[in-house]
Amino acid sequence: MGRRFSALALLSLLALAACVKEPKPDPLPPLATGPFEPRLKEGWRVHAVAYEGTMPNPFDSTTTAQFKGNAYDEGGEFTFTDRNDSALVHYRIDFKADLLAGMVPLHYNKEGDGIWSYDSTVKTLWFYAFPDTLEFVVDYDADTLQLWHSDVIIDYPAMNITLPTRMDIELRK
Repeated sequence: MGRRFSALALLSLLALAACVKEPKPDPLPPLATGPFEPRLKEGWRVHAVAYEGTMPNPFDSTTTAQFKGNAYDEGGEFTFTDRNDSALVHYRIDFKADLLAGMVPLHYNKEGDGIWSYDSTVKTLWFYAFPDTLEFVVDYDADTLQLWHSDVIIDYPAMNITLPTRMDIELRK
C-alpha cells in the first residue's frame, strides 16, 4: 500500500507540475515607424539595466570570474534637445550591481551634458560629453520602449580595477 501511495503521489505531483505554466514576459510593443530622432526628443527614463563581463577572480588570482546580472536601484534619464543647430543631450545612468557573491556592490553613476549623433546605417548613438564618449547600439526601437546596449569600462574602486562590461539598458517614457 505504501509503494502505491508513493507512486500515486509522485504521478500526481508530476501531473500538477506539467500543468503549471511559466509566466510569459510582457510582449514587446510594436516597432516604431518613422524617423528615430524625433522620438528621442520626447525624453526617456532608465527603467532597467543588465550587465555582464569578466574580471580577475578575487578568490583565486590565477583565474578570471564571469559576472552577469540585473542591476537594482536603477535611475536616470536621457533628455534630447536642439539649440542653435546643435543636437544636445543630458544623460544620467545610475544603478547598483552585485558582481559576485560576497563582494562589495558596485555603484555605477554616469552623468553628462554634451552633443549627440545617430548613424541609422549601424543603428548607433554617440554621446559626446568631454572628456567622455558613450556609444549605444539601438537593439529595439518602439514608441514607448528603447532597448540599447553598450560596451563600457566601469571603475570598481573596491578592487582598484576597471571592468570591461556589456551594459544593456531599457528606457521607457
